[in-house]
Order: sequence, then C-alpha cells, then structure tokens
Amino acid sequence: MRRGAALVALAIAARLSAADPFSADLLRDRLWDDGRAEYDVYTASELREGVVRPARVVHVVVKEPFDLRTRVKSERPGAVDVLKMNQVIDVATGVYGFHQMQSTFWQRATGSVVKLSLSSNDSCGNTFKEGWLEGGFLRFVFHTYWDGEADGERRVPMPPGGIFADELPMKLRCLRRFDPAEYRVRLFPSVIGSKFGDPRFADATIRVLPPASGAVRIEVAHAGGVDRFVFDEAPPHLLRSWKRADGSSLELRKSIRLDYWKHGRPGDEKLLD
Repeated sequence: MRRGAALVALAIAARLSAADPFSADLLRDRLWDDGRAEYDVYTASELREGVVRPARVVHVVVKEPFDLRTRVKSERPGAVDVLKMNQVIDVATGVYGFHQMQSTFWQRATGSVVKLSLSSNDSCGNTFKEGWLEGGFLRFVFHTYWDGEADGERRVPMPPGGIFADELPMKLRCLRRFDPAEYRVRLFPSVIGSKFGDPRFADATIRVLPPASGAVRIEVAHAGGVDRFVFDEAPPHLLRSWKRADGSSLELRKSIRLDYWKHGRPGDEKLLD
C-alpha cells in the first residue's frame, strides 16, 4: 500500500509539473482597482561585497496603464493594464551604500511579463538594465560602469515555462493551487546587481510544502542553492518571509494599502513605522 500510494503521489506531481502551474487570477483581482498600492516593508539583510548586511527593503505592487509599444506608463489609446512590482533596496556598505530598484511588469490579461528593469547606484557608479519579450526572445539592454560591459544588448531565447528570479515574490502568489506539489521550470537569475555578466535560463524546481499555521511554504531549488518562501495561506497571499541561498533574508514588518505618490511631504515617512 505504501509503495502504491507513493506511485500515485508521483504520478500526480508529474501531471502537475507538465502543466502551467500559474494563473493570472490574482493579477486580475479587483483588489488592485482601488487606486492604491500594496506597500510591504521588510526587515531585511542583503549580501553585498561578500558580506550579509542589514538592509531596508520595500515591495510596492500597483496597477497602472502601460503602452506595449514604448513600454512605459501611458494613458494613450490602446494602453493595457499591468501590475507592477518595485523592489526598493537600500544597503549601507561602510562609508557608501547601494540604492537599487528592480521592477517587473505583468500584463493583467495574460499574466505574462512584459518588462523587467533595474537601476542600481552606489558611490562607484550607475547601472541600468532593461529587458522585454520580443519574437520568442528575451531582449536585454544594459549600461554599467564596468569595463567590458559599458553598453550592450543580448537576445536570449525564451524557453517554455521560463520565469524570472526577480518576479518570484509575486509569481509564487499566483500559483493555481497551494497543495503539496513539485514543478520544474526554467529560471532566469536575478538582475539585481551593478554587473551584467552572462545570465542564462537554467533548470529549477518549485516545491510547495504542506501548509503550517495558516502559511504556505515554498522552496525554489536552483543552481545557487535553495530559496525558502513563506506566504499567507489566505488571499492575496502576502509574502511573509524569504530566505535566500546566499544568506540574504526578508521578514515582513508592515503591509498597508497606500496611494504612496500622494505622501511625499516631510513626516509622511512615519506611515511606514
């Protein structure tokens, strides 16, 4: 009986792995139509220059109109709704610091990524990266302050089931189901960093573990190790914690819905206390 049950479980896992495990339902939810953003403040640590250091990380998830031709926010006719996630990262490193923001844009109608971007600056220089899907390829342009990759462009074939490491905090919230299962994907590494390097899609495995205490636990095994995520079991499945293979981590300190673009006055920062 035990062997038979194990075989049934493996068959179910294999069947789930063969299908797209993600849905656009959460992206299309009316939650995002209230004119505010989800503003998540994390107690964090980030690996920079070989050392895990205290950091301030904020995730901002918000709906906005988007022009697919120019790939920017636009009110022009033909604009589509996207959901955007900004990961805002500040890390002190001695007498200088890293100030970075990585953005991912998903088309609400389909759930597909339409744009990735990163701005990174520190006391040494500025870096900018932008990627989008075009004709079955991921097209990436980059401008860094490193010799050998000052300005460039790469076209990377987009594999079936390809996803991006930097979209995982939101992408994993969009799983069709949170029952224990295992999914095989092709994962593009994080673009958060001042260098471009030679990023490529590689095999990775998403494992949904049995829920515990109202939380969904998910592991993502990739070439660099295992990242461990904890999400609320109840919608909209907020990211509670993220422990990365490199020693970096996030712990949710506060989550509010906020029209943050209206709160730029002195003292408004207390909203995040």
